[in-house]
Amino acid sequence: MIKGVNKRVVEITSTDHEYFEKAVLYVKADKSDASAERLGEEAREYLGRIVPVKRPREESTLVFKIAIASAALLLILLVIYLSVCVF
Repeated sequence: MIKGVNKRVVEITSTDHEYFEKAVLYVKADKSDASAERLGEEAREYLGRIVPVKRPREESTLVFKIAIASAALLLILLVIYLSVCVF
């Protein structure tokens, strides 16, 4: 028995993912009358939930902020030390 001959398929070729180059989704029979534009929007929304888009990591941002604050504190301490020693 052959199955799926008349199924509609949505193929996403620009996943912007490190490991996956494309995704193939099979449209449910009761939704196959939807427009191609709607199916594309739904496919991207679904893939966005299961394969998150790359976003800047919050951890690296926190580390960066801590590094900047530490550098500023060291600079302030250096200025205070030099002002006390010189004057």
